[in-house]
Amino acid sequence: MASLDGFRVFVAVFRTGSVSGAARDRHLTQPAVSAQLAALEARVGEPLFTRTPRGVIPTERGRLLYAQVADSVDRLALADHGLRADRRSTLAPLRLGMTPELLHGLALPRLAHVNRALHMTLGADRDMLGAVGAGTLDAALVTTVPEGRQLTAQEVAQVPFVLIGPAAWAADVPGSPEALAGWLNARSWVSYSVELPITRRFFTGVLGARFAARQALVAPDLRAVVRAVALEMGASLVPLFAAQDAMTAGDVAELWPARTLIPAARCVLVTRTADEQRPDLRELAVTLRG
Repeated sequence: MASLDGFRVFVAVFRTGSVSGAARDRHLTQPAVSAQLAALEARVGEPLFTRTPRGVIPTERGRLLYAQVADSVDRLALADHGLRADRRSTLAPLRLGMTPELLHGLALPRLAHVNRALHMTLGADRDMLGAVGAGTLDAALVTTVPEGRQLTAQEVAQVPFVLIGPAAWAADVPGSPEALAGWLNARSWVSYSVELPITRRFFTGVLGARFAARQALVAPDLRAVVRAVALEMGASLVPLFAAQDAMTAGDVAELWPARTLIPAARCVLVTRTADEQRPDLRELAVTLRG
């Protein structure tokens, strides 16, 4: 009979797409993962994966076996997690990761009344996804949908973008898209990154012109971007949650109704696939949906 650990390793290899990824997931050495996988393949009687320079690809037999065992492995993992949580405490802290901007602008108002200790880790999306995959975070709130089978993403919010500028500029904004493009390009711009993919798409797709404004400040912190706009350093295109307080206070102004013309960003709650049925994480997703 194949061992339970062998099936766990097989599922981890299938979801991560590599022996090294499964080793990290299962907290094993790569030789140990390879040995357990080889034993399972010997039991099955044929290869479960095709080895490539970039990892492994499931064979038809591997996909069939995954469909047969993955749900059971996940259920056992969930039961094991519940037993360990009961030993620690049913109210063990939830370990969440996200960017500082998402925490301040979107998550905190929705998490304010959660009856549970929250341990926050702040960082870039890629780092937070890696921490969830490694098991050092329970979940991450990100705008990057993860690839692979190890992580599962649930959409919890759609975030519109707003075109903001110093409050003193609002009275002079032209009404037509063509005139607005020239007006903005004659002024300075404040941005989160040098690349400006959303801004450039807005100019070409909505205003019908190339973006050519002088970049007065590039700062990878949305709070700094909004503050710079309030200080009359330039205009910017930012997520609504980042600018809402400054707009309400009158420190910045929404220059033009762009939010309905730009695709909203998707905020997703990412968990490990093995944990997606955890009641506390399902409740967290509901809470973050507001």
